[in-house]
Amino acid sequence: MNKNNQNSNGFYPEKLRFLTDASLARLAKWLRLLGYDTAVFPKEAGRAMLRRADAEARIVLTRRRDMIERQFSGTLFLITDIIVGKQLNAVIEKFSLKIDGQKMFGICLECNEKLIALEKEEVRDLVPPYVFENCDKYNQCPRCKKIYWMGTHPGNALRFMEKHIPTHLP
Repeated sequence: MNKNNQNSNGFYPEKLRFLTDASLARLAKWLRLLGYDTAVFPKEAGRAMLRRADAEARIVLTRRRDMIERQFSGTLFLITDIIVGKQLNAVIEKFSLKIDGQKMFGICLECNEKLIALEKEEVRDLVPPYVFENCDKYNQCPRCKKIYWMGTHPGNALRFMEKHIPTHLP
C-alpha cells in the first residue's frame, strides 16, 4: 500500500462499496458482516445493474459470465465459485480487503445500513428476556429496526471465518 492507503490494484479498501447480483446474496451478507457496504441487485443482472453500480460508485460482483462482455466503465469481478467461503476469500484477495474488528458486525445484514448503538433500557421490551438479562450492548438498524446483540451468531460467524478466511482475520 502506498501512503494514501491505495492497494496494488488501485483501490482504497476502506472505501470500497459493492453491488452483487441476486445469486450472491449470501456473499453480500458476509461482506456486510465484515463491515463493507454491499448492496444486492434484486432483479436480473444486466444493464440496469451496471447503471446502478456506476451511479453509486460500486464494484460489481457477479456470477454471470456474459456480464464481462458488456460495456462498463467501472470494475466488475466475476465470481466463479459456488461455495460462499471461497467466494468471500476471492473478493478479499482480489481487492486486498482489510478486516477491521471494530467495523465487523456494524452493518445490518438485511438492509445494508450502518447500525446505531442503543442503550440497554431502550430494548427491554424488544428482545427476549433471556437476551436482555445476559447482554449489555445492542445495535439497531435505522431502516428495518432489527436489533442486534452479541449472541451465538457472532461466534458462529467467527468460526466460519476461521475456517474459510483464516489468513485475513485481524
